[in-house]
Amino acid sequence: MIKLGGHVFPSAEENAKDPELLAHLAKQMGYQAAYAPDYLTIDKPDEIRIARKAFEKEGILIAEAGYWENMLDLRPDERRKNREEMCKIYAMAEELGAGCVVNTAGSYCEGPGYQNHNPQNFTEEHFEDAVEMARFIIDTVKPKRTYFTYEVFMYNSIDCPEQYARILKAVDREKFGAHIDLTNMMRSPRELYQAKELTEKCVELFPNRIISAHVKDARLKRPAITTLIEEAIPGEGEVDLSAFLKGFASLPHTVTMMMEHYQNADEYSRGLRYLQRVAQESGISL
Repeated sequence: MIKLGGHVFPSAEENAKDPELLAHLAKQMGYQAAYAPDYLTIDKPDEIRIARKAFEKEGILIAEAGYWENMLDLRPDERRKNREEMCKIYAMAEELGAGCVVNTAGSYCEGPGYQNHNPQNFTEEHFEDAVEMARFIIDTVKPKRTYFTYEVFMYNSIDCPEQYARILKAVDREKFGAHIDLTNMMRSPRELYQAKELTEKCVELFPNRIISAHVKDARLKRPAITTLIEEAIPGEGEVDLSAFLKGFASLPHTVTMMMEHYQNADEYSRGLRYLQRVAQESGISL
Protein backbone atom coordinates (compact mmCIF):
# COMPACT_ATOMS: atom_id res chain seq x y z
CA MET A 1 0.00 0.00 0.00
CA ILE A 2 1.19 3.53 -0.74
CA LYS A 3 0.22 6.84 0.85
CA LEU A 4 0.84 10.05 -1.10
CA GLY A 5 1.80 13.38 0.43
CA GLY A 6 3.74 16.60 0.13
CA HIS A 7 4.24 20.06 1.56
CA VAL A 8 1.51 22.50 2.62
CA PHE A 9 1.50 26.29 2.40
CA PRO A 10 -0.11 28.25 5.25
CA SER A 11 -0.98 31.81 4.26
CA ALA A 12 0.94 34.76 5.68
CA GLU A 13 -1.88 35.32 8.16
CA GLU A 14 -1.92 31.75 9.42
CA ASN A 15 0.27 30.25 12.12
CA ALA A 16 2.78 27.83 10.55
CA LYS A 17 3.33 26.36 14.03
CA ASP A 18 -0.31 25.38 14.47
CA PRO A 19 -0.38 21.57 14.04
CA GLU A 20 -4.17 21.43 13.67
CA LEU A 21 -3.91 23.91 10.78
CA LEU A 22 -1.06 21.97 9.16
CA ALA A 23 -2.93 18.68 9.46
CA HIS A 24 -6.12 20.30 8.09
CA LEU A 25 -4.23 21.77 5.12
CA ALA A 26 -2.72 18.35 4.37
CA LYS A 27 -6.18 16.81 4.42
CA GLN A 28 -7.52 19.65 2.28
CA MET A 29 -4.79 19.06 -0.29
CA GLY A 30 -5.86 15.43 -0.56
CA TYR A 31 -2.74 14.03 1.07
CA GLN A 32 -2.61 10.82 3.03
CA ALA A 33 0.85 11.58 4.45
CA ALA A 34 2.76 14.66 5.58
CA TYR A 35 6.22 15.82 6.50
CA ALA A 36 6.99 16.32 10.18
CA PRO A 37 6.41 19.99 11.12
CA ASP A 38 9.83 21.63 11.10
CA TYR A 39 9.28 23.67 14.28
CA LEU A 40 9.16 20.58 16.51
CA THR A 41 12.13 19.87 18.80
CA ILE A 42 12.83 17.07 21.24
CA ASP A 43 13.04 19.50 24.17
CA LYS A 44 9.35 20.43 23.80
CA PRO A 45 7.53 17.10 24.26
CA ASP A 46 4.12 18.75 24.75
CA GLU A 47 4.30 20.28 21.27
CA ILE A 48 5.23 16.90 19.81
CA ARG A 49 2.31 15.21 21.56
CA ILE A 50 -0.16 17.88 20.37
CA ALA A 51 1.10 17.59 16.79
CA ARG A 52 0.89 13.80 16.85
CA LYS A 53 -2.73 13.92 17.96
CA ALA A 54 -3.62 16.61 15.41
CA PHE A 55 -2.37 14.53 12.47
CA GLU A 56 -3.90 11.34 13.86
CA LYS A 57 -7.26 13.10 14.10
CA GLU A 58 -7.12 13.95 10.39
CA GLY A 59 -5.94 10.45 9.46
CA ILE A 60 -2.63 11.75 8.09
CA LEU A 61 0.54 9.66 8.49
CA ILE A 62 3.75 11.47 9.38
CA ALA A 63 6.03 10.09 6.69
CA GLU A 64 9.41 11.51 7.59
CA ALA A 65 11.49 14.09 9.37
CA GLY A 66 14.57 15.35 7.55
CA TYR A 67 17.90 16.81 8.57
CA TRP A 68 20.14 17.90 5.73
CA GLU A 69 23.40 19.08 7.30
CA ASN A 70 26.58 17.25 6.35
CA MET A 71 27.40 14.47 8.82
CA LEU A 72 30.80 13.93 7.14
CA ASP A 73 31.88 17.58 7.30
CA LEU A 74 35.68 17.75 7.25
CA ARG A 75 35.68 20.11 10.23
CA PRO A 76 35.60 17.90 13.36
CA ASP A 77 33.47 20.33 15.41
CA GLU A 78 30.91 20.66 12.61
CA ARG A 79 30.81 16.91 12.04
CA ARG A 80 30.20 16.27 15.74
CA LYS A 81 27.54 19.00 15.97
CA ASN A 82 25.71 17.75 12.88
CA ARG A 83 25.61 14.18 14.16
CA GLU A 84 24.32 15.37 17.53
CA GLU A 85 21.58 17.39 15.80
CA MET A 86 20.72 14.39 13.65
CA CYS A 87 20.18 12.36 16.83
CA LYS A 88 17.94 15.07 18.27
CA ILE A 89 15.81 15.16 15.10
CA TYR A 90 15.62 11.38 15.21
CA ALA A 91 14.50 11.38 18.84
CA MET A 92 11.80 13.95 17.98
CA ALA A 93 10.62 11.84 15.04
CA GLU A 94 10.43 8.78 17.28
CA GLU A 95 8.21 10.64 19.75
CA LEU A 96 6.10 11.98 16.90
CA GLY A 97 5.63 8.51 15.41
CA ALA A 98 7.14 9.35 12.03
CA GLY A 99 7.82 6.49 9.68
CA CYS A 100 11.45 7.46 9.23
CA VAL A 101 14.08 10.13 9.62
CA VAL A 102 16.28 10.84 6.62
CA ASN A 103 19.55 12.47 5.62
CA THR A 104 22.09 11.81 2.90
CA ALA A 105 25.19 9.83 3.79
CA GLY A 106 27.19 13.04 3.47
CA SER A 107 30.18 14.36 1.57
CA TYR A 108 33.86 14.83 2.39
CA CYS A 109 33.72 18.60 2.23
CA GLU A 110 33.10 21.67 4.34
CA GLY A 111 29.46 22.74 4.35
CA PRO A 112 26.36 21.17 2.81
CA GLY A 113 26.94 17.65 1.61
CA TYR A 114 24.20 17.89 -1.01
CA GLN A 115 25.89 20.87 -2.73
CA ASN A 116 29.62 20.22 -2.35
CA HIS A 117 31.01 17.01 -3.80
CA ASN A 118 34.25 15.06 -3.65
CA PRO A 119 35.60 12.07 -5.64
CA GLN A 120 36.37 10.36 -2.32
CA ASN A 121 32.60 10.06 -1.80
CA PHE A 122 32.75 6.98 -4.04
CA THR A 123 35.47 5.18 -2.09
CA GLU A 124 35.20 2.25 0.29
CA GLU A 125 36.13 4.69 3.07
CA HIS A 126 32.91 6.62 2.45
CA PHE A 127 30.84 3.45 2.54
CA GLU A 128 32.46 2.35 5.81
CA ASP A 129 31.95 5.81 7.34
CA ALA A 130 28.28 5.67 6.33
CA VAL A 131 27.93 2.27 8.01
CA GLU A 132 29.57 3.50 11.22
CA MET A 133 27.49 6.66 11.24
CA ALA A 134 24.17 4.81 10.83
CA ARG A 135 25.05 2.41 13.63
CA PHE A 136 26.08 5.28 15.92
CA ILE A 137 22.86 7.23 15.34
CA ILE A 138 20.55 4.24 15.77
CA ASP A 139 22.41 2.98 18.84
CA THR A 140 22.32 6.47 20.39
CA VAL A 141 18.59 7.03 19.88
CA LYS A 142 17.48 3.41 20.47
CA PRO A 143 14.24 3.77 18.44
CA LYS A 144 11.30 1.43 18.78
CA ARG A 145 9.21 2.54 15.79
CA THR A 146 10.96 5.15 13.59
CA TYR A 147 13.57 4.04 11.06
CA PHE A 148 16.82 5.81 10.27
CA THR A 149 17.40 6.04 6.52
CA TYR A 150 19.81 7.47 4.01
CA GLU A 151 18.28 9.11 0.98
CA VAL A 152 19.79 7.45 -2.06
CA PHE A 153 21.98 10.15 -3.65
CA MET A 154 23.92 10.29 -6.89
CA TYR A 155 26.89 12.12 -5.32
CA ASN A 156 28.01 9.52 -2.79
CA SER A 157 28.50 5.78 -2.34
CA ILE A 158 24.80 5.07 -1.61
CA ASP A 159 23.74 5.84 -5.17
CA CYS A 160 21.98 2.75 -6.56
CA PRO A 161 19.87 -0.23 -5.47
CA GLU A 162 22.86 -2.57 -5.22
CA GLN A 163 24.73 -0.20 -2.89
CA TYR A 164 21.63 0.31 -0.77
CA ALA A 165 21.20 -3.44 -0.40
CA ARG A 166 24.83 -3.69 0.60
CA ILE A 167 24.63 -1.03 3.31
CA LEU A 168 21.39 -2.44 4.73
CA LYS A 169 23.24 -5.71 5.31
CA ALA A 170 26.40 -4.03 6.62
CA VAL A 171 24.68 -1.75 9.16
CA ASP A 172 22.76 -4.74 10.52
CA ARG A 173 20.28 -2.79 12.65
CA GLU A 174 16.55 -3.56 12.81
CA LYS A 175 15.62 0.12 12.56
CA PHE A 176 17.80 0.91 9.57
CA GLY A 177 15.56 1.18 6.53
CA ALA A 178 15.56 2.37 2.93
CA HIS A 179 14.38 5.75 1.65
CA ILE A 180 14.19 5.71 -2.14
CA ASP A 181 14.35 8.79 -4.32
CA LEU A 182 13.94 7.40 -7.83
CA THR A 183 15.12 10.63 -9.46
CA ASN A 184 18.33 10.57 -7.42
CA MET A 185 19.21 7.18 -8.90
CA MET A 186 19.05 8.59 -12.42
CA ARG A 187 22.69 9.17 -13.23
CA SER A 188 22.28 8.88 -17.01
CA PRO A 189 19.63 9.04 -19.75
CA ARG A 190 19.55 5.24 -19.73
CA GLU A 191 18.40 5.21 -16.08
CA LEU A 192 15.87 7.99 -16.64
CA TYR A 193 14.18 5.89 -19.31
CA GLN A 194 14.52 2.67 -17.29
CA ALA A 195 12.75 3.75 -14.09
CA LYS A 196 10.80 0.49 -14.15
CA GLU A 197 14.02 -1.52 -13.89
CA LEU A 198 15.32 0.65 -11.01
CA THR A 199 12.08 0.14 -9.10
CA GLU A 200 12.08 -3.60 -9.74
CA LYS A 201 15.66 -3.87 -8.49
CA CYS A 202 14.77 -2.15 -5.19
CA VAL A 203 11.75 -4.39 -4.70
CA GLU A 204 13.83 -7.46 -5.54
CA LEU A 205 16.79 -6.65 -3.28
CA PHE A 206 15.22 -5.20 -0.10
CA PRO A 207 11.40 -5.28 -0.25
CA ASN A 208 10.83 -5.39 3.50
CA ARG A 209 13.13 -2.45 4.23
CA ILE A 210 11.55 0.22 1.99
CA ILE A 211 9.96 2.75 4.35
CA SER A 212 9.44 5.96 2.40
CA ALA A 213 10.14 7.53 -0.96
CA HIS A 214 10.34 10.86 -2.75
CA VAL A 215 8.21 10.82 -5.88
CA LYS A 216 9.13 13.28 -8.62
CA ASP A 217 9.27 13.35 -12.37
CA ALA A 218 12.39 14.22 -14.35
CA ARG A 219 13.41 15.25 -17.82
CA LEU A 220 16.55 15.75 -19.84
CA LYS A 221 17.51 19.34 -20.46
CA ARG A 222 17.58 20.15 -24.16
CA PRO A 223 19.62 21.12 -26.05
CA ALA A 224 22.61 19.67 -24.20
CA ILE A 225 25.54 17.50 -25.22
CA THR A 226 26.42 16.36 -21.72
CA THR A 227 23.75 14.90 -19.42
CA LEU A 228 21.67 17.41 -17.49
CA ILE A 229 18.67 15.94 -15.67
CA GLU A 230 16.06 18.29 -14.22
CA GLU A 231 13.37 17.49 -11.67
CA ALA A 232 9.79 18.02 -12.80
CA ILE A 233 6.28 17.94 -11.39
CA PRO A 234 4.75 14.45 -11.74
CA GLY A 235 3.25 14.15 -15.20
CA GLU A 236 5.41 16.93 -16.66
CA GLY A 237 8.57 14.94 -17.28
CA GLU A 238 9.70 11.77 -19.01
CA VAL A 239 9.73 9.15 -16.23
CA ASP A 240 7.44 6.11 -16.09
CA LEU A 241 6.07 6.84 -12.62
CA SER A 242 3.40 4.16 -12.99
CA ALA A 243 6.10 1.53 -12.50
CA PHE A 244 7.33 3.30 -9.37
CA LEU A 245 3.85 3.44 -7.86
CA LYS A 246 2.96 -0.14 -8.83
CA GLY A 247 6.23 -1.51 -7.51
CA PHE A 248 5.90 -0.01 -4.05
CA ALA A 249 2.13 -0.60 -3.90
CA SER A 250 2.85 -4.31 -4.34
CA LEU A 251 4.69 -4.45 -1.01
CA PRO A 252 2.80 -5.92 1.98
CA HIS A 253 3.39 -2.85 4.18
CA THR A 254 2.60 0.86 3.81
CA VAL A 255 5.13 3.02 1.97
CA THR A 256 4.76 6.80 2.06
CA MET A 257 5.58 8.57 -1.21
CA MET A 258 6.26 12.28 -0.79
CA MET A 259 6.47 15.03 -3.38
CA GLU A 260 9.12 17.69 -2.82
CA HIS A 261 10.90 20.74 -4.29
CA TYR A 262 7.86 22.43 -5.86
CA GLN A 263 7.11 26.11 -5.43
CA ASN A 264 3.49 26.36 -4.35
CA ALA A 265 0.26 24.53 -3.57
CA ASP A 266 -0.84 24.58 -7.20
CA GLU A 267 2.24 22.67 -8.33
CA TYR A 268 1.79 20.09 -5.59
CA SER A 269 -1.88 19.78 -6.48
CA ARG A 270 -1.06 19.18 -10.15
CA GLY A 271 1.45 16.51 -9.19
CA LEU A 272 -0.96 14.83 -6.79
CA ARG A 273 -3.80 14.74 -9.32
CA TYR A 274 -1.49 13.09 -11.85
CA LEU A 275 -0.29 10.48 -9.36
CA GLN A 276 -3.85 9.73 -8.29
CA ARG A 277 -4.88 9.28 -11.92
CA VAL A 278 -1.94 6.96 -12.60
CA ALA A 279 -2.80 4.96 -9.49
CA GLN A 280 -6.42 4.62 -10.56
CA GLU A 281 -5.45 3.55 -14.10
CA SER A 282 -3.01 1.01 -12.61
CA GLY A 283 -5.60 -0.47 -10.26
CA ILE A 284 -3.82 0.84 -7.15
CA SER A 285 -6.03 1.52 -4.16
CA LEU A 286 -5.11 4.73 -2.30
